[in-house]
Amino acid sequence: MQPSQHHVSLFNILIPFLAKRDIGSLAARDLQRISNRPQADLLILLGNSSLYVAEQAASAYRQGLAKELLICGGIGHSTHYLEANIRQHPVYNSIEVGDRPEADMLRDILVKHWGIAPGEILLENRSTNCGGNATEARKVLEQLHKKPQTILLLQDPVLQRRTQASFEKAWEPLKVQFISHAAFVPLLQLKGGKLAFANEAHRAFCGIDRFLSLVMGEIPRLRNDAKGYGPNGSGFITAVDIPAEVEEAYTELADIYGLFVRA
Repeated sequence: MQPSQHHVSLFNILIPFLAKRDIGSLAARDLQRISNRPQADLLILLGNSSLYVAEQAASAYRQGLAKELLICGGIGHSTHYLEANIRQHPVYNSIEVGDRPEADMLRDILVKHWGIAPGEILLENRSTNCGGNATEARKVLEQLHKKPQTILLLQDPVLQRRTQASFEKAWEPLKVQFISHAAFVPLLQLKGGKLAFANEAHRAFCGIDRFLSLVMGEIPRLRNDAKGYGPNGSGFITAVDIPAEVEEAYTELADIYGLFVRA
C-alpha cells in the first residue's frame, strides 16, 4: 500500500478532531473567553509519552494559568515510551526511569528542570488508562477535600478528546467545567513517498506506525454504539458527537490502514 496525498488529507481531518482544543492557546485571555475567569482552579497533566506536553503544562502553571497542579498516571502500556523519550532527551536524561509511575517521572522533570516546588504538585500514580486517570484523580482530590470548578486538561493530543469525555463521565454528577487544550496538533505530510509528521519536531512524540495505530484506534472507541465507549456501549465516556466528515474519513482510511486499528 502506497500512501498518497489523499490519505494525508484524510488523516488531517481525524487528527485535529482528536486533538481537542477548547481554547486557542494556553493564555489567560483565551481561558477567560470560555470560563469567564483568567485562571483555572486546577491543571491536570495526564501521563503520556510526549515531553512537550509536560513542558506546556509546566509553563502554563508557572504563568499562573491554574491555581493548582495535579499529575496523573501510573504504569501502563505506554509507560515504556515515556521512559525511552526521557532516556534520549538531551536535558531530561538524568531523570530516573524504569518501573516507575509516569506521574513520578513527570513530577521529577517539573521539579528539577522547571523549578516547581514538590509541595505544589498533587500526585495520582495508580491509574493505567484514561478512565482510570479520571476516577483516581477524583479520589485524590476528594481525599484532600478539594472541589475545583474549572479543570484544564493536557494529554497526549490523540487522546485529548477521549480523556475529556472520560473525566466528564467519571465526575458525574459534579458540576465541573473541563477545558481541553491539546499541546500540539501532529498533522501529517507526504515525504519521500511515506507518511511523516508535518512538523519535524513531532518525531520526538512517537514513531509513525505507533501514531497511526493511536489515531485509527480512537474513532471506534469514541463512538456511542454497542462496540464503543459511549453510553450505548461500554459506558466509559460521555456521548461524543463525531462529525460526518470525520466518520467518512475514518471509514475510507479503515479500508486501507485496517492493520493499524487497535483491538
